[in-house]
Amino acid sequence: MKHHIILIGKDVTSAYHGVKEFGPDFIHLLYTNETRNLAQPMFSLLPASIRHKFYLIGAYDAERIKNVCHKIHQNFSGEFAYNLSEGTKIMAFSAFSVAKKHNAFPFYITQRGEVVNLDTFERFPVHSILENEEILLLNGSKISAYDDHLSDVEIKSAKDIKRFIEEHKQEHSRIQKYFDSHCHRLLNRLPEKHTFSDQLSFAQDNGELLITLKDKILLDIPFPNGCMLYFEGRWWETLVAAKAREWSKRQTIIPEVWQSVVFHSDSERPQTKNEVDVLLNNEQKLIFIECKSGQVTQNDVYKVDAVRETYGGDISQAILASYYPVDASLHEKCRDLQIELFAPSHSSERIHYIDTLPEWLDKLAGRIHI
Repeated sequence: MKHHIILIGKDVTSAYHGVKEFGPDFIHLLYTNETRNLAQPMFSLLPASIRHKFYLIGAYDAERIKNVCHKIHQNFSGEFAYNLSEGTKIMAFSAFSVAKKHNAFPFYITQRGEVVNLDTFERFPVHSILENEEILLLNGSKISAYDDHLSDVEIKSAKDIKRFIEEHKQEHSRIQKYFDSHCHRLLNRLPEKHTFSDQLSFAQDNGELLITLKDKILLDIPFPNGCMLYFEGRWWETLVAAKAREWSKRQTIIPEVWQSVVFHSDSERPQTKNEVDVLLNNEQKLIFIECKSGQVTQNDVYKVDAVRETYGGDISQAILASYYPVDASLHEKCRDLQIELFAPSHSSERIHYIDTLPEWLDKLAGRIHI
């Protein structure tokens, strides 16, 4: 029988990943008063055949930790391994000393998806993959809806909208102002057609969109979600998601990329936004991307921070991806909140800036958060 002795710390992801990777028959979880409940979401994801037992310890009580580990060896027989990825340093050193005495395998799982043999410090990659939904469930978050596919038509429509905005800035601004003031930014209030005094006109039919000026076609989106892409700024989210997928396909283990993710609302925190534009899986941590096609405000920064904290936990990362340059004061705010900012430095850079996202994500994915 294979046994895992696991330290439970503030992040249970590495504990679960070790069980998924090595498949023990029995797991022994050492917890403190502050961390026991953190392990509960793990059991809904584990096979029912895996038995488990909890042991209360003190975060800095070395003797208690060693005594508990020794008793586990006395009361059970088989092959033992120690997952020392979490917990305090005292917990790790104390458990490691017992592992050495019993010739057990002590290991650590890194943020980069590697297993470190703590006897030899040899590193080797994990072979199991943590899915987006697994990581979210381990953090106590549940998904209501998401989209994991982008059609070629959708991507082309988003590119056409981007081109229209860049080539017809004034016309775009007037149409958006009409949408803001007359429709209150609600698509169900959008008329079938509206013509301005200079014969600038837009028409929509079942979500398809046509914009003309004196009968010259400026933008034609024969796509059922065309109005949503244009008026709600989803075109930018679509382009960010498409580039994120390009980055994903370059990886050895292709991470999941979700778009338009909606979480179950938390009644205790109703003020927290319950959706995220793009969600990436980078090894065993999630990356939340908030996409802004218009002006970025301080509220946008706080929203993406709240989403990251509520649904992703401490190890997750947050990105604010802006089509336009962002005010210098908000750069500082993002740094304070450890939010990564993907935005052009000058307006002249914005046209091709989206093309740099895959390389930018490469650099971000390689960083270690301590």
